[in-house]
Parts: sequence; C-alpha cells; structure tokens
Amino acid sequence: MQLIVDIGNSFIKISIYENDELQYFSRVKKFLVKDLKELRRRYPFTEGIVSTVRQKNPYFIQHLKDNYHLHILSHKSKVPVKILYKTPKTLGLDRLAAVVGAVSRFPKKNILVVDIGTCMTLDFVDKRGNYHGGNISPGIELRLKAMHHFTSSLPLVKRRVNSDELGKSTKEAIQNGAILGIRGEIEHFIKSLTKDMGQIKVILTGGDAQYFGDLLESKIFVDPNLVLSGLNEILKLNREQKHNN
Repeated sequence: MQLIVDIGNSFIKISIYENDELQYFSRVKKFLVKDLKELRRRYPFTEGIVSTVRQKNPYFIQHLKDNYHLHILSHKSKVPVKILYKTPKTLGLDRLAAVVGAVSRFPKKNILVVDIGTCMTLDFVDKRGNYHGGNISPGIELRLKAMHHFTSSLPLVKRRVNSDELGKSTKEAIQNGAILGIRGEIEHFIKSLTKDMGQIKVILTGGDAQYFGDLLESKIFVDPNLVLSGLNEILKLNREQKHNN
C-alpha cells in the first residue's frame, strides 16, 4: 500500500493506493501525527509520496521521513514527461503531478489539464509526452473576493449560475463575471489548442472540477483525484529507478 499526500493552499488531501486502486481518500484542513498513526492501523502502508505548495510543512511530514520510505516530490524527481517549461524549478508540483496523472490515463494523446481550485491552472502535454506549459489565473472564490476587496462598492457575493448571461443586478453581474469568465477562458483554450495541435483530451480536476464539468459545452473528462493518481505514478517510477540503481 502507498500513502499519497497532496498539500495544497487550502486543504490537505490524503489517499491510500493499492495496486493502482484508490482505497481511501480524505480532504482535511489539518492532519496530525495521531491521525496518520490511526490511518496506518487501518491501511498498513510501507511507503509514500508528498507534494506540497506550502513553505512550512506540517509536523506529520517529519514523522513520515523518520519512520517510512518517503519520497518528497521535487523538480529532481523522475517523471514520465519531458518538461519544456522555461523555468522548471518554479513549476508547481501539483501541476506536474496532474499532468503525469493525465498522461497515465490517456497515453499518446494531446491533453489539456484544467485544475480548478484556489487558482485555476491550464496545462498542455502533447501526444509525444512533451509538457509545453500553461497558464494560471484566479479560481471562483478568489475572483469573487478580489472584486469585493479591491473595490469600494462591490459586495461579496456567493457563487451562482444565473439563467441569463447578462446580469440583471450588480450581484448577478459579479457572479456572471466570475463564473462565465472561467468558463469562457477554458472554452477558448480548448478551441485554440484544437486548432493548433489537433484533437485533444480535456481533463478537469480540483475542487471545482465537477462544478464546471456541468457548465462546459465541450466534451471533457472530470477526475477530481488526478493529482493523487499522478503522484502514485511518480512514486512507482522513482521506486523502480531506485531499485535499478
């Protein structure tokens, strides 16, 4: 069994894989050593991988380092894609893991990975396994909060899909601007990449993946656990490399 940990800006995702099958998943604000020990009593993992976007790691990471075979995802980790990004050391590790998960699911295909969480990232990998890069923009809540915070009169509103694309009130106008703006951004990239690269697979992941999967007109695949499956693939690849060496 393998422990897979994805530490994001807002949540920590914990999963257990066995023979490439997801056995356990949780999404929490905090995770303690006692939680880790309880999890291992239920799922006796012997190795794990951690990806984090935070500068300061939770204490349970040190516990994993001291007691188990742990791989910390870094830009030195072996991955099954060729990175063409100009600044690979600044590439978000969650983005990298999502791309690996996508390639594992759709090998030898052009793929656009859209991860919608606190921020939205769009990443493209071609059918030869070349990762070209992508874009980063605010997610839904970040857009709504920014419009309220950086203006003197716009209210903070909750997300909502309105029936009319033209807002009939300031509240609706803000909601439409945030939600339809994201939808339009995704649709634009699907159209543009299809024109330039040919047929592509589109995978949505992240906390708001299903939310936008229901809104998009294009044929897409929704996989909320794409980063986790990618981390599992990276763990296996680096384990094999370690054994071969």
